[in-house]
Amino acid sequence: MNMDDAAPTPSPATRATPIWRRPVSRRAVLATGAAGAGAAAVAVLWKGTDLSQILNRVQDPTRANQGALSDPRVRAGHLLRRAGFGGTAAEIDRFAAMTSAAMTQTVLDYQQTSNATLDAQLPTLDLASANGPLAGAVQAWWLQRMVQTARPLEEKMTLFWHGLLTSGLDKAGPAQLYTQNQLFRKMALANFDDLLKAVSKDPAMMVYLDTENNRKGKPNENYARELMELFTTGIGHYTEDDVRESARAFTGWTLQGGKQLRYTTDSVFVARLHDSGQKTFMGKTGNFTGDDIVEMLVPMRATAERLSTRLFSFFAYENPEPEIVRHLADTFQQSHYNVGAVVREIFGMDAFYSAKAYRALVKSPAELTAQTLRVTGADPRAFLAAANAMAPMGQMLFYPPNVAGWPGGTSWINSSTLLNRINFTNAAARRAPAASTAQTVDQLTAILIDGNVTSNTRDGLHAFAAAHPDDQAGLLFMAMATPEFQLN
Repeated sequence: MNMDDAAPTPSPATRATPIWRRPVSRRAVLATGAAGAGAAAVAVLWKGTDLSQILNRVQDPTRANQGALSDPRVRAGHLLRRAGFGGTAAEIDRFAAMTSAAMTQTVLDYQQTSNATLDAQLPTLDLASANGPLAGAVQAWWLQRMVQTARPLEEKMTLFWHGLLTSGLDKAGPAQLYTQNQLFRKMALANFDDLLKAVSKDPAMMVYLDTENNRKGKPNENYARELMELFTTGIGHYTEDDVRESARAFTGWTLQGGKQLRYTTDSVFVARLHDSGQKTFMGKTGNFTGDDIVEMLVPMRATAERLSTRLFSFFAYENPEPEIVRHLADTFQQSHYNVGAVVREIFGMDAFYSAKAYRALVKSPAELTAQTLRVTGADPRAFLAAANAMAPMGQMLFYPPNVAGWPGGTSWINSSTLLNRINFTNAAARRAPAASTAQTVDQLTAILIDGNVTSNTRDGLHAFAAAHPDDQAGLLFMAMATPEFQLN
């Protein structure tokens, strides 16, 4: 992935601005001879022309660093990034003093932790007005939750469900997405069958996948198909007849609101719209409802393996070994389809703390943005701008590219998105209070990237610090511009 060499000619006003404070050009990121101390330093950190190779050069030696994950602080930082959006120095210290089992228990038992401080700071969204809140207000509201929550796993699971049980603002309304977001939060670690029953009647999902138009005699198959293809078993475990028959089962639920259906936040069952005839699904015949379909799909082994794979890939690393999938699928089925039980198993596995898992995932724009704002601080006015800044990074909250969600993985990093990621951290560091930037290279790397960096990164940061001893905000930016910080 080669970056375009064209760099804009700076205006007189731009020339007066310290180099590190300027938006980084394409040439500055990858050209080792880039002019200016800050731009040249970033170029050194990202030395090369193939971004995937650069990330591999960071992953391989730091994973192989003997004892990295045997260090309690590294294990704590790893868990706090995966189960949330990174930890502060105090949080890392507190978790590092715990056993692995105690750390897992702490992140999972988040309902024991008060979120009163966050609740007092969140803006009140007007859901009662005719058109509800603006899209940007809902996006900023959720980003603020990610940054300021005292219960990070709750928000991380909400993000997981948003990427799997997707709905989007291209069809549904902001108030509907807000309501769905609250549903995902409430049922973040619940039984999967209960969550699917709830989301099948959720207004955002009904509008997004056309359940609202699913009527007796005129079944709409969109939701029924995606329920099997994407949400439960996956392709190969159902027939077209199963799709048609299950669509009939989901008839009857509708929204009431005339022409303003995308602003309606309540669904209702209307018996006359429901097809109460006999249906044959997965070889069984009966007068099935949508809930009945869910109760037949969730217990299937294919569903257990598919969801277990998605959860493990989200929290640990992609393409888990068959024995890991089997174990997690067994846990899912034996716990009556409880998602929290599966997540607990993942965090307790040796594989979760293995070299293969360490720095195996690229931060999504949501994760990068939330962790950056946790590090630099943000006042309420910053969240809307930050939510908007995620779009050119490749992820806009509540706007998934399609029903399959975001592809994720290495697709998050390309020549364009990397520039926007780096420029976002640049702007955040510039706004950070002086108290949060007054740290040495070793202090910053210990908090942000486990103190485990390549020699190229360490040399680049120390060179910048030596050349600019009074530029603490610049050093914070440089630490967040490292390839290591892009990895979870």
